[in-house]
Amino acid sequence: MDPEHKICIIVNPTAGHGKAQAILPQVEALLKDCNIEYDIILTQGPGHAVSLAAELAGSDYRALVAMGGDGTLGEVVNGVLTAEHKRVIPIGAIPAGTGNDFITGNRLFSNLSEAIQALARPKLRQFDVMLVQDADGPSRYAVNSVGVGFDAYVCKRVAELESKKIGSRSYAFEVLRGLLAFQPAYMKISLDGEERCAERAWLCAVMNSQNLGGGLKIIPGAVSDDRHLHVGYLSDIPRFGLVGLLLRVFKGTHVGRRGVFIGKGLKAVIDAPDHYPCHIDGDVVDAAYPLSVQLVPGAVPFLAGG
Repeated sequence: MDPEHKICIIVNPTAGHGKAQAILPQVEALLKDCNIEYDIILTQGPGHAVSLAAELAGSDYRALVAMGGDGTLGEVVNGVLTAEHKRVIPIGAIPAGTGNDFITGNRLFSNLSEAIQALARPKLRQFDVMLVQDADGPSRYAVNSVGVGFDAYVCKRVAELESKKIGSRSYAFEVLRGLLAFQPAYMKISLDGEERCAERAWLCAVMNSQNLGGGLKIIPGAVSDDRHLHVGYLSDIPRFGLVGLLLRVFKGTHVGRRGVFIGKGLKAVIDAPDHYPCHIDGDVVDAAYPLSVQLVPGAVPFLAGG
């Protein structure tokens, strides 16, 4: 078949602790059932999806599809948006990561079959992304979340355990451990130029959807095509009170509680202590503060099904 009728699926085989690799035969069977022509490329390590997407963005494929978690999708988006050509190729996703917060936060697909069916339909949604710039390094795009503080600390701990082959001791376990070990910090948070100071901030998240950390509804109702970025932070809460508040965050019932700030705008700036934990779409980064996050509206044509 002509390449312009094909999709190219960029698979991160290690996503979801190997889930992406494990479900690949099932995905291929569903693709064939839907009469979708496809090619598959497996990534070889961190950052590989960026270079693959940049190379393929100017190809005749009708879409590039990220199969993995939020980090894999973020890499594909970065590759496409930084490629040296004018056309922005449509992007799709097959969720196979640990959290898949972009998919769940935008209520796109509830199962694998729905995700594959979306690839067969031409309906596109123009999704926003966020451009992230720290004080020292190059800029990059985020598709779902930029987190500073507690959630980034947990991401870092889980990544360290995986790198040491200790295994997935559980995100929940590291959350509990972090409640005892993590230290909140003073942060300055600016939203569209209006600065706020948080004396003991546990976390600050700049969001492009409602979900963070595998289901924390930090910004209830936020979606990636509402033409705003959203900021949520938790501060000045005693350690023993954080447990109950986080349980509320899972349900999205924390809004309006003491110590919770929720806002939206076009640009956020976070200033925090040097080397304070930070993640972009779940990938831990060593950010140099202040960290600037700016909305890029309608940047990505996304295969959303429906």
